[in-house]
Amino acid sequence: MKILKVEYVRYYEYMKKHQIIYVPGLHDQHLLNKQLTKLIPLFWKSFGFQFHIVRPHWEEGTSFAPKLTYILSHIDALLAKGDKVSLIGQSAGGSAVMNAFSERKNNIHRVINVTGRLRKGEGVMPSFEMVTKYSPAFGEAILLFEEKNEPILTSQDRKKIMTIRPIRDVIVPAETVAVKGAYNIIAPMIGHSTGGGFIVMFYADKLRSFLNI
Repeated sequence: MKILKVEYVRYYEYMKKHQIIYVPGLHDQHLLNKQLTKLIPLFWKSFGFQFHIVRPHWEEGTSFAPKLTYILSHIDALLAKGDKVSLIGQSAGGSAVMNAFSERKNNIHRVINVTGRLRKGEGVMPSFEMVTKYSPAFGEAILLFEEKNEPILTSQDRKKIMTIRPIRDVIVPAETVAVKGAYNIIAPMIGHSTGGGFIVMFYADKLRSFLNI
């Protein structure tokens, strides 16, 4: 009976779908951004991942709280199905998924921050004030993670986290991306938007390997 039970558990784990919630960065409501992000699932579908693009509409409203609630509602809906759920956030979406992970860390399989700013940074350019000027919600998301959620992450929590950034990014300072104790890597890409896009699509084997652990 023990052998049968173990085999059943393995079969159940195999049958569970791996659902990915992807949160894009600023200007996510713009038509070009929408069209480009629609391409991402095409690069993942053949590997057994189901992609769900959740757009916070960063420039609408001033508070991050309703945006976080919106993301969590999508997470909870997928968890209710009994599926495996992981999160990927690109650019501003990185701070969003890190906060969502902090709220559901016992139920989230893995979380990946792609080129996302996770802290204010001291004496870096562009400054925190510059990048959050048109989206106070983005600024709130950064501070929420840096000041409240990151400090209480355990060593086990941090093992579920990957951060990845291009070798050169003039939009997001390198020192604001990584998380201590997480799997932090640098991709051989250049640029913030282009580098991040290439990471999610053409360098995605690194991300998928982490998600499959």
